[in-house]
Order: sequence, then structure tokens, then C-alpha cells
Amino acid sequence: MSDSAALAFVLDGPLQSWGVDSRYQQRDTSAFPTKSAIIGLLAAALGIDKHASDEADRLAPYAALNLTVVRAALDQARPGGRLSDFHTIGGGYDVGVPWQRQSTPEKAGGGAFGTVITRRIYLTGSAFIAILEGQGTVLETAAAALLDPVWGGWLGRKACIPARPFAPTIGPSAQQAFDSLRLRLSLPAARLELFDRQTQPCKGDTSADLFHQPDQPQSFGGRSHLSRPVRYVRGAKPGVAAANMFDAI
Repeated sequence: MSDSAALAFVLDGPLQSWGVDSRYQQRDTSAFPTKSAIIGLLAAALGIDKHASDEADRLAPYAALNLTVVRAALDQARPGGRLSDFHTIGGGYDVGVPWQRQSTPEKAGGGAFGTVITRRIYLTGSAFIAILEGQGTVLETAAAALLDPVWGGWLGRKACIPARPFAPTIGPSAQQAFDSLRLRLSLPAARLELFDRQTQPCKGDTSADLFHQPDQPQSFGGRSHLSRPVRYVRGAKPGVAAANMFDAI
């Protein structure tokens, strides 16, 4: 494997939720998977314990990878949308029992709230392809872990179960990894430029269309993230749509 390569894999599931700035009782989702979630998925597959003293060091090579996320319609029968789900936290616990009290939200001034109502937003019927670019040996290790994970991988939250295997595929470039994955999935050929996507620009890029997301992970155990420049690129809409299941949205 050369020093530079790309790894492409599928993120497909009936429910997905990719939080960027969600806190407290309203838990929204980004329209695209976040880098924090993608690297967290790899960390789980690799068995990186977020409470271990070496977590940040083990995480660093994967967090340094460049990420592109492509939105793809893998199944035209599942139109994408959003679902708002009603949740409660802390209900039915006895605060007098130590292990149950740990699951009960507390007030800043002391005492238990009891039950807290939250609303959580999910993407429905969505599918993405994540493409990581960087050092080939790091990507090989990540691909092997996705095929034989230490811990399970989720699409943002543990309630969001993948609908198909990740099918990690390595190639010498982003487009070639994308093409190889497409062949594995028996899907028609399609250029990356045809799809809506989020890309991580090269260092030094100061274009006006950049925005920043706080999703560059340093430590999951320490809940430490940095801001990362991101560019949203709307896919070109060709006069003749790509065949069957791999049309641009």
C-alpha cells in the first residue's frame, strides 16, 4: 500500500442521527454524518477505549484523515426525510438506590428532576458514502477493523442500526475507492461530482464558502473537539440521470 490512499464505506440505515451542536432537551441532526461520528465509529471498531490513558494518542492518526461524505440514493423506494421522536430520561428510578440515582438527572442546586422530556431528530431513508484519505497503512487498519469490529458500529446513536455491511474498500484515490465500492455493490458508474457532498478542504484554503463544524475529535473520553473547516458542494444535475439506484439527489 502506498503512502497515500483512500477508504470508502457505506453508511446506510432506516434511522441516522448526526449531532453537531445538539444539547439538552432538543437533539437535532446534521444533514450529513459528522467527522466526530465517523472517527468514533472507527474507534469502536478498533477497540479504542475512550477511558484509557492512551486514547488520544491512538485516536490521532484516524482523526488526521481527510473526510468527504457523499449523499447517495441507494434505494429510490425510500425517500429521505426527518423524524422527531419523543424521549424521556430518568423516569421510574428510585433516587434512594445509588445505582438508580446515577441514571436520574439532577438540578444544578441539588435534588433530582425525576423525568426529563427530550426530543430527538433522526434522518430517515438516508444513505451516505464516507471517503477517508490519508496514510495507506492507517486506512488498511481501519478497513480491517470495520470488517471485524471489536465493538459495534452505529449511525450516530446506538438506536441507529446499519441496514447493510459497511463494505470498506480501499483505492489509490477518492474516486477510485468510490468506484471500487460501487462495483462491490453492483451499482452503475457515477462520478463524485454528480453527488451532493461535504468535503474537508486542503490546509490554507480560505474560500468564502467554507463553514466550520466543532466535530474534529481529539478525545471522546475527555469530550474534546476542535472546529473543522467544511465545504458543502451541490452535485451537478446531468441532463440524463444515472441509471437505477445510484442517481444524484
